[in-house]
Amino acid sequence: MKKSGKPWSEIASARSQALHNRLPEIKLWREQQDGAGKPSELEDFFRAHGLCIACESTGTDLCPVGWDGDVGLFVECKHCGGTGRATYQTVYEPPAVL
Repeated sequence: MKKSGKPWSEIASARSQALHNRLPEIKLWREQQDGAGKPSELEDFFRAHGLCIACESTGTDLCPVGWDGDVGLFVECKHCGGTGRATYQTVYEPPAVL
């Protein structure tokens, strides 16, 4: 049986690292927004900067679609088409909490 998806290291690690490198910028933006009484959640940062909320700008679905042994397999984000950028079609509804 053919496994679908690719390991995170192949499909999204560079974008994930890029987001990690922006954490100081994100923190400063959120503090400035909060100080100004404006929405300052992480999702607000993504929206303000045109980034896909669903994949946190990695371009990859954050939930594995399968496993190859103990390695999770991931696919391109269906909301942004793998770009990590928001599109007019990007409508994200977070999973329901059980």
